[in-house]
Amino acid sequence: MEVADTLAYWTVLSGPTLDVVEDVDDFLRHLRFGRAREESTTKTYAGHLRRFHAWCEENTLTRSTAAVELPHYVMQLRTTPRRTSGRNQGKTPQDSTLAPALAAVHGLYLHLADIGQVDETVVDALFVTVPQPRGDGRLVLKPRLRVDARPSHGSGRPLAATADEFAALLEAATTARDRCMVALLGACALRVGQLVSLRREDVHLVPPGTVMPGCPYVLGPHLHLMKRDGHPRGAANKNRSTVIVPVPDPVTMLYADWMRERATIPHAQSSIWAFVSFPGPTGEPGGQALGARRVQGLLAGLAQDAQIRHVHPHMVRHLVGETAADLDIARDVLQRLLGHDDPHSQDVYRNAPAAKVAQAAQAVNDKLYGAT
Repeated sequence: MEVADTLAYWTVLSGPTLDVVEDVDDFLRHLRFGRAREESTTKTYAGHLRRFHAWCEENTLTRSTAAVELPHYVMQLRTTPRRTSGRNQGKTPQDSTLAPALAAVHGLYLHLADIGQVDETVVDALFVTVPQPRGDGRLVLKPRLRVDARPSHGSGRPLAATADEFAALLEAATTARDRCMVALLGACALRVGQLVSLRREDVHLVPPGTVMPGCPYVLGPHLHLMKRDGHPRGAANKNRSTVIVPVPDPVTMLYADWMRERATIPHAQSSIWAFVSFPGPTGEPGGQALGARRVQGLLAGLAQDAQIRHVHPHMVRHLVGETAADLDIARDVLQRLLGHDDPHSQDVYRNAPAAKVAQAAQAVNDKLYGAT
């Protein structure tokens, strides 16, 4: 639903007359404008809540009775194969898919409790009060029904691309644009939303000691990742404040190659976006802003061309996090490098791999008993 030229949010419609689902719409509007969440977040939540609302209607459940029956809804999600097209069509969802769906439902109920549309018995059915995990003495509500979305493999780390896979993606890219985008995802650890919402004015590829007008940064090539509305495809940088990301010299050369290629695209010079589309096979002129799904599809295609496993953009970002953690980069430095608001977000990268544990054990053994 569009509120202004640069402000919009997604909502849920229901029934043959496509009526707005009022309580869900109120929650999504609150997310967008009351809590400053991105349009893309409301899109994701709207998809999950559309399915939840349809389940409530199919079973003639009020929101209060649906709260008690929520385990049955999760069971239905677990056992229903995916109908939409894609790699997982026909497969039942994994926990990493179920967790966001459950988070959307829990968020809806917390909002309904805040505005008095459900009573304390509903809250008690869904949540339990526990101490704040960080030990600051506060109490927080924790869902009774939870799905562990963390990786199930032994390392406990998120699934990351390898350095060889990153190199293979670069090698498979056939255009300067695609090569530059892959490099920025890896070398600068950008999220896909940050990449496609990057504007030309945010790219300051200047030598050390040189400043751009209005920019005090003097340490060399860098990007400004800024929180803005108005991307035509709903992409956004989700950082709450502006983040400055250094750009390695090889990437600056790839960006220069892309600028030369971009000059050949009609309408590209008038676009404010750093990365734009090529002319299409059916007559599209090109020069349009890219969406996140376009980049996700691009990486999937490059991975297929390179004959490696499926790679999505966040796997390339995780490669940077893992590499930095393995190099024992200081927490505050890695927090800024990855643009995390919470320093604990990097904990997933700091689970010591088995090889490091074995090396540490050997070092202790050598110290105590002498080298063997």
